Amino acid sequence: MLLKRILTASIVAPITVFGILVLTQTSFALAVALILIISSWEYCNLIQIKHLAGKALYALLILLVTYFLSNALSSLTILYAAAIWWLIALVWVVIFPKGSRLLKKYLLVKLVNGLFIFVPMAIALMALHLLDPMLVLILLILIWAADIGAYFAGKLFGKTKLCPSVSPGKTLEGVFGGAALAQVVAILYVYVSTQAPILSDFLIFSFIALMISLVSVLGDLFESVLKRIAEVKDSGNILPGHGGILDRIDSLTSSAPIFFLLIVFLL
Repeated sequence: MLLKRILTASIVAPITVFGILVLTQTSFALAVALILIISSWEYCNLIQIKHLAGKALYALLILLVTYFLSNALSSLTILYAAAIWWLIALVWVVIFPKGSRLLKKYLLVKLVNGLFIFVPMAIALMALHLLDPMLVLILLILIWAADIGAYFAGKLFGKTKLCPSVSPGKTLEGVFGGAALAQVVAILYVYVSTQAPILSDFLIFSFIALMISLVSVLGDLFESVLKRIAEVKDSGNILPGHGGILDRIDSLTSSAPIFFLLIVFLL
């Protein structure tokens, strides 16, 4: 399994990096739209929308809502709402399986939940790319670092379960390891991107890295809640060793809106 994950990542990661740095704003938006279509289609499997017409309509809804809310006037409002919504998602994760009845029984809650998962992420990514493609790249690198650090720290030192009812494999030690590696990335980024960096530069990016390393775990755990409710292991099987596209962007769904807000307010 680990070998499959490494091989898949070695193919997908360079393509992702190349796309972020080379694509125009329009082309990048189209790439984000493709990710939205595939991941929202997979999300439909988690919420028991099985008919092709239903999946297509929901994917179209995600695209239309993203398009109409991506103008400058509404973007920040949507991202504020997303930040509040992720606090609600945190409660869902902490109390699971209590409170899961809403996500299990009511289709409207599932549909609105999907809007908050996908739309703010897409808006944040396109806004970041418009500001500077490197911001999208550093966001992804922070998420990858948190994931890699958590995996190996958990394997080596993991003893204290983080949220056993949701994801038995995750540990507090893993979270600390992910946060530590994200700090290394933040420090290196400041050295590379800033001429004559001062202490405040390091403190700001250290704080951003810490927040992203923690919020990315929330996105991962919340998707695990959805998969446990749906009683499936992965959202899909498009990526060998990784599952579906939604399995790969779960941390991004929570991190992208928060990262954009932190960049706006701290830089």
